[in-house]
Amino acid sequence: MTNGGFDPLTSVHFHEADPGTSWTKDAAPAIECNPVVPGNGALTPNVVALPGGGYRMYYTGFAPAMTKADLLGHILSASSPDGSTWTLYEGVRVDVHGPHASQRTLCPDVVPMPSGGYRMYYEARRPNAPTVILSATSADGLDWKLEEGVRIGDGAWSYGSPRCVYFPTDRGLVYRLYFHHYSFPMASGLNAQNHIVSAVSVDGLNFEIERGVRIAQETERETYAVYAPEVIRLGDGSYRMFYAAWAEGIDGGIFTAVSDDGIEWTKTPAPLLDLDAPLDCGMVSEPCVMELPDGRFRMFYEARDGERRARILSATSG
Repeated sequence: MTNGGFDPLTSVHFHEADPGTSWTKDAAPAIECNPVVPGNGALTPNVVALPGGGYRMYYTGFAPAMTKADLLGHILSASSPDGSTWTLYEGVRVDVHGPHASQRTLCPDVVPMPSGGYRMYYEARRPNAPTVILSATSADGLDWKLEEGVRIGDGAWSYGSPRCVYFPTDRGLVYRLYFHHYSFPMASGLNAQNHIVSAVSVDGLNFEIERGVRIAQETERETYAVYAPEVIRLGDGSYRMFYAAWAEGIDGGIFTAVSDDGIEWTKTPAPLLDLDAPLDCGMVSEPCVMELPDGRFRMFYEARDGERRARILSATSG
C-alpha cells in the first residue's frame, strides 16, 4: 500500500531524462574537508529532494569535538535550497554503535517509505571484521532509530556502498538493493571478486542476494574493485548506473553503465570523471546524482587532493 499518492517508482533515484555522459567539474567544493581530520574529511555523499523544496545531503564525516577512540567517521547531513550552496546541520544522523558499527558508519542511502517517513541503508564497519549493511528509520530525516538485525552480511565477505531502488516484479513491488561485494581480507586482482551485486526484499528488511553479478571487476581500471553504484530509473523504464572503479595505483574514477531491466548492464569503457584536477587528483569516488531546478543534473562525489585532504566535489551535466 502506498500513502497519500506516493509513487515508489518515481519517489527516489528517478529522473525522467537521462543525465547522460557529459559532465563538467564545478570549481567550488560542495562540502569542504574537516581541518581537524582532513584525510578522513567529507566522504560518500547521498542527496535527496525534500517534499517542501530544497535538498538534503547525507555524508560521512566528523562532527565537531568528536574524539571517540578509533572513530573513522559517522553520518552527518547538510541542506541546500538549490543544490549549489550547502549549510551543515548540527549533530550526528547515525553515530557509530555496536556491535557492527563500532568504528564507522558510512555510504548512506536514504529512501522514502510507502507508509511514510524514511529508511536509511548504510555500511557499517568494526575493526578486523567484514563490513555489513544496516538500516535505520526516521520520521523527519534528521532523528534516526536503528533497526535490529543485519540487512546484508554473512561473516565471510564485506558488503557496503548500498543504493536502494523500488522495482515492479511479478511478485509485486520489491526493494532492490545494489551494493559492493568485497573479499575479506581485501584482495586485489581481477579474480578477487570485488564486484557490484544486488539483492531483493518485499519488506525492505529481509533481503535475498540475487544470482550473478551486476557490474563485474574485469578491466585494467577495475583491478582493485568496482563499487558505489548510483542507480537511476529513467522515464522510458530503462536504467543508468554511475559507479566507481579502482585500480592499483589509480584511486578511483567515475564510470557508467546502462540496462533495460536493472539486472544485465552494458558498460561505457572510458571514465566520465577522472583524477585530473587539483582538488581530486588523489581520489575520485562515490557518485551521487540530483536534478537541478533548471533541468540540468549535478553529480556529487568524494575526492582527495594531492595532500590527501578529503572533500565532496561536484560536476554538472551538459
